[in-house]
Amino acid sequence: MIALLLISVALANEPSETPVTREGLIREVTNLLLNGEALPPDLDARLMALAPADRIEVLIFLRRSGMLTGPSWSSERLLVPARPGDPSR
Repeated sequence: MIALLLISVALANEPSETPVTREGLIREVTNLLLNGEALPPDLDARLMALAPADRIEVLIFLRRSGMLTGPSWSSERLLVPARPGDPSR
């Protein structure tokens, strides 16, 4: 039982080359919240890779969960078209 837990944690922490998705970000942030960890430093870039509607949903989730307490996003920034690609750029 413990071995399965350790394997699942190890697999969950592996970096992936998959594109950023709304569900993926919400899942990752939920895990961070449950583990008492901070948001990743590249979160802004990853949010900008999402479509505006998905970006807004993730930001609403972050605000309601208490994870995002910084300054608000301007409407122009919320509605900028997605910039797919490497979120580390």
